[in-house]
Amino acid sequence: MPDTRASAELLLSEVEDQLDRVDAGLRCDQPSDLLQASGELRRCASGFARALEAALSAEALDAEFRRRIEAVAQRLSNQRDSVARRTVIVDRSLASLLGPRPDATYTMPGERRVFAGLRSASMPAH
Repeated sequence: MPDTRASAELLLSEVEDQLDRVDAGLRCDQPSDLLQASGELRRCASGFARALEAALSAEALDAEFRRRIEAVAQRLSNQRDSVARRTVIVDRSLASLLGPRPDATYTMPGERRVFAGLRSASMPAH
């Protein structure tokens, strides 16, 4: 079905363009740019996934098209890793400026922090 292939081709190009925008957003100092580009990438990728399902059931994809799909998958993986690294850097920067984030516990202020599973008979439960 040429129409299915043409639709998939158009959507793949849109995903590739949006990946470029996300890459630019990762390098940019405006978080809103990255947020907007990521949302658009999600929208494009969802449309492409639906079109790809139709293309896979209707026809075999040529090697060049498969190579582009694999490149998109690799770029998505790289961007996910990049976002994870950036998150760690931001967390560390905030911790150095504001001090470490307090642990999430269910103890009262001034009470000794103890994991409930590690309490011994000598420590009374509250």
